[in-house]
Amino acid sequence: MRLSLMQLMWMGFMTGISWAQLDTIFIHSSNIVCQTCRRTIIRGLSTQRGIRYVEVDVPRKKVLVVYRRDKTDAKKIRESLAQLGYDADDISRDLGAFERLPACCKVGHAD
Repeated sequence: MRLSLMQLMWMGFMTGISWAQLDTIFIHSSNIVCQTCRRTIIRGLSTQRGIRYVEVDVPRKKVLVVYRRDKTDAKKIRESLAQLGYDADDISRDLGAFERLPACCKVGHAD
């Protein structure tokens, strides 16, 4: 599901959150390789406190996260992504979580 910026703003309005309370980060993750990676990241991060929207661009290996800055911060989000088994900018993936990922998510990695 893709949401436009206007839809995100409307969601914030309807939930009583002012747009000023939301922040956006882009995280590079070199080991995003397939749609299963995308689903895993969206499901894993969407359950985190304060996260309002997650989208993954597989070809560019980027994760977009819109979050409430009074509930979480960029460092916690990057750490959460690493705990799912994916690199998050300068934070290395959790190797145990990486090993539990489906085989398709480990294509091209010798770890």
